Amino acid sequence: MLKKIPLFLILFRLLAGFLIIILAFLQPLHFRAILLVLLATGLLSDILDGIIARSLGVSGEMLRRLDSSADQVFWLCRLGACYICCPSFFQTTGCP
Repeated sequence: MLKKIPLFLILFRLLAGFLIIILAFLQPLHFRAILLVLLATGLLSDILDGIIARSLGVSGEMLRRLDSSADQVFWLCRLGACYICCPSFFQTTGCP
């Protein structure tokens, strides 16, 4: 069971990314605090999954690729949530 912890952390990060997008659309009460918690735990899981995988000796090619893919999805979901919550930030006013 311990050898599955890195995989669970990677899957958690994927789930957190999709929850971030859903919360950005729905914007329930205190959604910014919830987003902050999901972002912090997603970042922490990103750091810890590699450390735990190497210490348990399960850091294989497939796990590393899955980790990289989950990272990309998580950070793109984060960017998408930023756009959903504050689209005016992404509008250009013209470049000199």
